[in-house]
Amino acid sequence: MIEKLLENWLDRASERSYQPVFVQMLAGDGYKILHSTRHCLLEFGKDVLAIAPDGVGCAFQLKGNPSGRLSVGEFRREIQPQLVQLMGQAPSYPGFPPGPHRSYLVSNGQFEEEVQAAVREMNFSPYPSKVELWGRGQLLSMCTRNADRLWPDEVEDTRVLLELYMLDPRGKPPVQLLDRMLASILKLEEGHESYNRSELVRASTSAAWVTGIAMSSFAEARNHYSVAIAWTQCCVALLGAAVKHASGNLSIVQSSLKLAEAATLDALTALWQEVEGRKSLVEGDPLSDHDIVGWRITTLYGLLTPLAIANADQHLINAPSAEALHRWLMNAENRPSLWGEGAVAALVPWCVWLRKVVATTRPDEEIQALASAVIRANQPRSSSALPSPYYDGEAAMSMSMGLRENATSQPESFHGNSYTACAAMHLLVRTRLKQACKRLWPDFTRLGHRFIDLADEVDYCRFKVRRGVETTKLFPFTYEWSQLQTDTLAEPSCRRMPDALALNPWLLAMWWQAAPHRLNAEAARAFCESLLPGWGS
Repeated sequence: MIEKLLENWLDRASERSYQPVFVQMLAGDGYKILHSTRHCLLEFGKDVLAIAPDGVGCAFQLKGNPSGRLSVGEFRREIQPQLVQLMGQAPSYPGFPPGPHRSYLVSNGQFEEEVQAAVREMNFSPYPSKVELWGRGQLLSMCTRNADRLWPDEVEDTRVLLELYMLDPRGKPPVQLLDRMLASILKLEEGHESYNRSELVRASTSAAWVTGIAMSSFAEARNHYSVAIAWTQCCVALLGAAVKHASGNLSIVQSSLKLAEAATLDALTALWQEVEGRKSLVEGDPLSDHDIVGWRITTLYGLLTPLAIANADQHLINAPSAEALHRWLMNAENRPSLWGEGAVAALVPWCVWLRKVVATTRPDEEIQALASAVIRANQPRSSSALPSPYYDGEAAMSMSMGLRENATSQPESFHGNSYTACAAMHLLVRTRLKQACKRLWPDFTRLGHRFIDLADEVDYCRFKVRRGVETTKLFPFTYEWSQLQTDTLAEPSCRRMPDALALNPWLLAMWWQAAPHRLNAEAARAFCESLLPGWGS
């Protein structure tokens, strides 16, 4: 059954969807991955650069020909010029070994005999590097070999993976299914025995490998949103595994983590390319889509802000595209929708990013508007309280229109409580708008501020946990401004999230898009201090 699934996957995958899995298989075979090209506006010429187990540099050019054959015409038109350059000149990339290197043309289809003959002729030329062809048979052999080592051990994990593989690829991110599978593979549940170093290396590679297979159909459908969320879950689960099994030592999971981060950013870059190329975000009939556009803008703010943050350090896209991304995120005509407290998880990173890049009063005004909207919407007698962050946009909108799955059940009441008002107030305190805070404080004290007191850092890396205590905090009607500033800016004595996540603002912001209920005042503090050190002090 496993071989049949892998064969089915291989025969359907495009270059974009099989590249993450191919990279993980190389890592499983002992290759050290130096670079996996993101399919965006900025590439290094070859899809994958790696160092073989014997220390020789290897360059892989990938081609997607699912259930097909690479023709000689396509080869000479699109691929041969690149191969000639690669054979004659070693890739210029930090860490790539000097001296002769190996070149590979990889396809999940077959090579026509004329293509094989053309490559043989090229290899007779006096180039320092020769080209080796890896076709469907070679990739299927790699899949089978790695499956013996990387396929999940538990029958339940296999069942979940099959369920993921068969999902509608146009649908929402399957966060709960992925959470179950990744937690089982990486043994994140309480009571599971710890991995030793070699076991953790194997488990981390397995987690990334099955994520790539599970999300391949989503990648084929160009569902960049779901793909980005899934790889984010994989990244955060790997951080949790490092905490649980290696006392936070990231070096053991670093290889898989870097590849998972690259896959996340690749999906976000592809999403931005799609948004950049569109004149409007309206889908279908403008009249019927009117209420959805605001939700769509909010979601895109939550996804594209992390891309802008990451691009500042990693230069993922070229300068014109990066400038266009900044303009889009700063466009005042894009009005997001606060459809529920889950939307706050998308708007908090955007507001803080605005504060970093815009030298006007607008960021402070956006923060004030967000804090005011959240605090006042959820007042005890409110008739339009925001659904909790455990409800996504689709569920929140269905509830607002009275469309509940069980028409006989009583609707859940949200008024009088908030999961995100405390985080929003802390952002407002950082702006030093004392009078605005003073005006909101009476309404702020009327709320029960709810949060989950997690038992361990690992639990912050899970979408759903069985441990933790739900706590409700009440604030007094009078409070000293100096004390409120101290509460906002002081480092907590015990942070309930891995340091590696707290210090990586783009990944932390992406984690909130996958798990909005993980946004709290402490997490918002970590994000602010990482992205804007000293802001508000």
